[in-house]
Amino acid sequence: MNQILQQLINGLSIGSVYALMAVGYSLVYSIMNFSNFAHGGVIMLGAYFGFFFVTLYGMPFWVAFFGAGICSMLVAVLVERVAYKPLRARNAPFLYFMISAMGASMFMENFVIATIGPTFRTYPQIFPSQPFNLGGIYEV
Repeated sequence: MNQILQQLINGLSIGSVYALMAVGYSLVYSIMNFSNFAHGGVIMLGAYFGFFFVTLYGMPFWVAFFGAGICSMLVAVLVERVAYKPLRARNAPFLYFMISAMGASMFMENFVIATIGPTFRTYPQIFPSQPFNLGGIYEV
């Protein structure tokens, strides 16, 4: 029984992350009227900005968190100005926006691979990690 409950908690944790991503995509779709596939690339760059602010510059987590948010905002504005604004000015078809979004996403991903490298990076431990135990079911 503990195994079933543990897997239920794990599934809810992972499902919550998927739901958060889906809300982000649907919010962007409702505002821009197309699926912005570069959304994930901007989030990835924000995570790298935060990582380097914490590790290379030794910033406190909260300063790095807000700094990464500001840098992500600047990247998103840059992507909008370079990839989408020219298409809007020409009243381009919907398909062109989708192609531009995929191109921007691939550019950001490959830019990170070419400059930072393909190796996996992990944040240093920011918060103390103690598992929460409720009747033999753990959540970290």
